[in-house]
Amino acid sequence: MKKILSNPALKYVMVGLLNTAITAVVIFLLMSAGVGIYLSNAMGYVVGILFSFVVNSLFTFSKALSGKRFIKFLASCAICWVANIITVKIFLLIFPDLTYISQLCGMIVYTIAGFLINKLWVMK
Repeated sequence: MKKILSNPALKYVMVGLLNTAITAVVIFLLMSAGVGIYLSNAMGYVVGILFSFVVNSLFTFSKALSGKRFIKFLASCAICWVANIITVKIFLLIFPDLTYISQLCGMIVYTIAGFLINKLWVMK
């Protein structure tokens, strides 16, 4: 366990998995409470982004929270999302029937890009 907790990449993946679960729970709870699907989705992602920023700052990278760092974090989320979409599109050009696998590939690219951008720029 000590080895996992000393490795920023593994901590980043752990935070990401927890973040995914929290985002999904928020979305599903809001939907079950009668909130519209798109507003539920947006609110879930707001909670997820805030959670990810706080926990990755403090736990993964051991950095203090700051407004400047949060703006950079939001920019990194946008960059990673674009990388995700590009990956999905390219994958589908090559393998048009593998839509689910294309999404998984996009998620992997998002995660790797997110870790690198956070480590090298956002959390510096």
